[in-house]
Order: sequence, then structure tokens, then C-alpha cells
Amino acid sequence: MIRLLLIGAILFLSSCGWLGWFGKSDEQKLLETGSTAPVIIPEGLDTPRFDDEMPIPDVLDYRGLSGQSIELQLPDALSTTFGVEQIVIRRLGDDRWVFLDLPTARIWPQVVLFWEEHHMPVSSLNPREGTLETEWIIGSSGNPDEIFESLKTGSAWSNKSMAQQYKFLLRVEPGVRAGSSELYIEQIQRPLGGLERFEEARWDGKSDNPELEGKILSVLAYYLGDRMAQGPSVSLLAAGLQESKAALVAEPEGMVLKYRLDFNRAWATVGNALEDAKVSVEDLDRTSAVYYVYYTSRHDPDPGFFGRLFGRGGNSEEEDTNPGHRFKVHLEPTGDEVRVTIGLVSEVAVADTESLILKERLLKLIKEYST
Repeated sequence: MIRLLLIGAILFLSSCGWLGWFGKSDEQKLLETGSTAPVIIPEGLDTPRFDDEMPIPDVLDYRGLSGQSIELQLPDALSTTFGVEQIVIRRLGDDRWVFLDLPTARIWPQVVLFWEEHHMPVSSLNPREGTLETEWIIGSSGNPDEIFESLKTGSAWSNKSMAQQYKFLLRVEPGVRAGSSELYIEQIQRPLGGLERFEEARWDGKSDNPELEGKILSVLAYYLGDRMAQGPSVSLLAAGLQESKAALVAEPEGMVLKYRLDFNRAWATVGNALEDAKVSVEDLDRTSAVYYVYYTSRHDPDPGFFGRLFGRGGNSEEEDTNPGHRFKVHLEPTGDEVRVTIGLVSEVAVADTESLILKERLLKLIKEYST
């Protein structure tokens, strides 16, 4: 009986704090009252350097929502799937690259194996930066197919009078679309013999033989397609290459979409995103870097079967008669990036809060459909 009473008393006392019968603890009070006053160092003593490990940034209330009661809705989707091919070769002007709808950490191990299995020696590689450089490789002259065959078989050694030496630089970069990757190849060549082989390569962003560059990219794309079907492998060193080339940033004036691309590609990316998202483009002005579009809160780029059945989506009769508000999508190059902002040019009066929400939704839609 005494043991039972002791056990009961212990359980009762331990539960009092949990039930709040004896008030709040000191830790709970500190959490509610906020941070304590900084320590004052007496005169004559050294003042140590103070680094705030958890700084609280200033809140940019560009919507003017401070002090208002807001009903929270479901968050926006993190990503969208609208039929992007998993591996495809893209081209814009003279630039071409392999687009992969896979993260860089999965791509890197297979990229390294590509050069090894084709007997093309690698001189240096840096998975954290996503770069790989080959040795000078002896190959023949001629068309790209003949050159590539000689590079991987070493057949050019039998006819040195027609041989060249080739070097390749491969870059693996995060893509514009979240979780995607892009592969670029640059190629230089020199005559066989002389001191050029031992000189440091000078990479300027342009290949000496664009057709050979395209051939290597094509073979690499098919190789990666076969390897990815066999199962995943991941490089922890390359996992740091995750920052997308497109990012939504909140600034004092509002939300801004930033591309780490040159202007030509950013312009094409925004145009393709608007088309894929089924946003109605009324006009465009390349000189002023502006797309004029119609957008409404009812817009649904992928309404599905029932949405099409009941008239929702970009091609419904309701949107034909009332396409929504008129906006301008403006691109502005600044340094090594391009800023995309949305401006309202609709003749219909729109509340400020509604206008800000529509602008943000349109920017998010452009980012989601950017590839």
C-alpha cells in the first residue's frame, strides 16, 4: 500500500507541470516575452564580437497587409508537370545544350562514365562546380561521325598526316525548371604535333567545330537516356548544384522573377512559358522587351477532362468574350541576370490587392512553365 501511494504521488507531481497546474516554466515565459536585453560589458574589458546566428529579416509588406485579418488558402503547388520531355537537345541561335528533367546529382555519375566507356581520357573534373575537361585526344579529320569514331577507337594513329588533336570541356548546370539539368559542351582542336598540345586550353564559349560539338551532345543524350533507364545513381559532391536559374524574389515594390540567363534565352523562355501555360498573348515588342497578355483569376492552364467539359480553361467561350485584365510582362537585363516584372495596363478598374495577387500568380505561372 505504501509503495502504491508513493508511485501515485510521484505521478501526480510530475503531471502537474504538464497540465499547467503550477504555472508556466521560465523557458515558456522567455519564449513569449521575446529576446532578453544584450549583455553590457563593463568598461576596461574587451568587447567580444557578436554574430547573430538567427537574424530575423525585415518583412517586406508591399501588399499593405499588416494588421489585417487574412483567411489563408491552400498553398500553391511546388511544381507542375505539363509534358516536358525527360531528355532532349535544345537549340537557340548558335547555342545548343542537352536538357534533362533530372537533378544534377543524378546526372553527374553517368556523365563521368560516358567519357570512360568511350575511351576518352579526362584530365580534370570538379563535381562541385559541374565541370569536366578531357585530355588532348588524337583524332582524324573529316565529318563529325568519322572524327568521333577515331576519338573513341584511336584509329587516327595509323595516319598521323591527317590527324588532329581535340579537347572537350563539359559543363553540368541546374536548369531553369526546378529539379532539371543542362549539359553544355565546348570543343577546341589543334594540328597534331608542336607545342600546342602542352599549352593550357583557352575556353571562350565557342567550339572550333560546332558540328562535332553537336555530334558529341547527341551521343551523350542517347547514352544518358539508356543509363537512366537502368536505375538511379547519385553523386553527393554534385548535390550542391541545385540552385535553379529562375527564382521568385520579394522586393519592396513587389514580386520579381529573376533569370540567370542572357537576354535572348530569357526572352524565348518567357514566350514559351506563356504559350505552354495557355496565356493569351495579345502583342509583343522585342525592342521594348514587353509581352502584352490577358490574364484572369479563372485561368486554368490544364483544366482536365471535366474542366474542358464544363467550359473551364484557356479556350472557353467565357474567356473569349471576357479574356481578363490586360498586363504587360517586362524583361529588364541587369548585370548577369534578367528581371521579369508584371504591370497592369487594363482599362477596367482593379483593386490594388487584387492586382498584386494577379501579378504574383502570373509570375508564378511563368516560372512553373519555364524550361
